[in-house]
Amino acid sequence: MRTLMILGQQTTARPSLTVTGPAAAGKTTALLHTGRTCHLAHTRQHPPSERRVHASVPVAYVLVPPAASAKALATEFARYLGIPVTGG
Repeated sequence: MRTLMILGQQTTARPSLTVTGPAAAGKTTALLHTGRTCHLAHTRQHPPSERRVHASVPVAYVLVPPAASAKALATEFARYLGIPVTGG
């Protein structure tokens, strides 16, 4: 995943990765492990200052139902970020 994200930096502004696959393939487990690894690496490179107890790292974790549309995914991110979502 790290290699794919690094390759993605060459074509996008921010590293990103979309993971798809059948149910019970381990997608969530793999992403949680990758997120933890990235968080720990960031924390080691940027330890919290004396003024803060925890280093801040922007992370979004949203649950999306199977076969969700792009609109459903965008809606979940909006809810996570506190952006009002209208019915239309």
